[in-house]
Amino acid sequence: MIKRKNIVGKLLNFRGLVYAPVEENGVIFLFSKLTGDLNLYIETIRKGFPDCIAKRYIGKGQWEEVNIEFEFRSSDFKRHGHMNKMKEGTKCDMIVCWDHDWQECPKAIEVIELKNEYLKYENYPVEEPDKETRLKKTNHNLIFKHYSNSKIIYEKLHKVVIDIDKQLWSKVAKRKIFYYSPERVFFNVEVQKQGLKLILFTGGKRIKFVDPVSEDGSYAQKWGVFYILSDKDLSDAKAVLKISLNRIRTALKKNENTGWYAEVE
Repeated sequence: MIKRKNIVGKLLNFRGLVYAPVEENGVIFLFSKLTGDLNLYIETIRKGFPDCIAKRYIGKGQWEEVNIEFEFRSSDFKRHGHMNKMKEGTKCDMIVCWDHDWQECPKAIEVIELKNEYLKYENYPVEEPDKETRLKKTNHNLIFKHYSNSKIIYEKLHKVVIDIDKQLWSKVAKRKIFYYSPERVFFNVEVQKQGLKLILFTGGKRIKFVDPVSEDGSYAQKWGVFYILSDKDLSDAKAVLKISLNRIRTALKKNENTGWYAEVE
């Protein structure tokens, strides 16, 4: 019998993880690379059920407790007997997995499928430890450095968003500004020379004035694009963002996949 060497997953090269997870420990490692992007901080990782106790920022200075179980496939949750533990009263709010293959997963359990989730976020290449680096402070001024007209439009858009729901909040990245529902990103803003490009959640259904991200539907089936080129587009922006917000909140209640590569059910 030939003894197999180490088995690895597909090539990722994501934030120091070279290959995709092939078992639960790889899921935990990849998840640790994303906690900041998911607005989570970890209090405890332990043996027993659930694996992890965390807090998730939901805006306005508030954090909610999240009890997390790690699995390679979401269906392993049932196979490992965790449904019985929940019936006995042990709480679990979220499954973090590489592959979400459990169609009968209870709607009360949120599922984060990492094979789609990590694609949403910027990758940081691994560099030699002794390489000289210069850290730049990320803020609105850097994003709008060369686009003063777009900054004026954005400031008006931000007021429009807060007017929709004061629980919404934003987070500034290097090149984009993300808006949360408050649990998940439901749209982001990309600054352009002539205005703003909004990528927003549609749930795979038509929204007036919103175009598909992918013409052939090969990716981003549940996301659309909307452009704000002047003040006159702000009223339409308010209307489409209201719809987008309602749709992602509904999708989360139904435990639907909202990722960039999620297919329409």
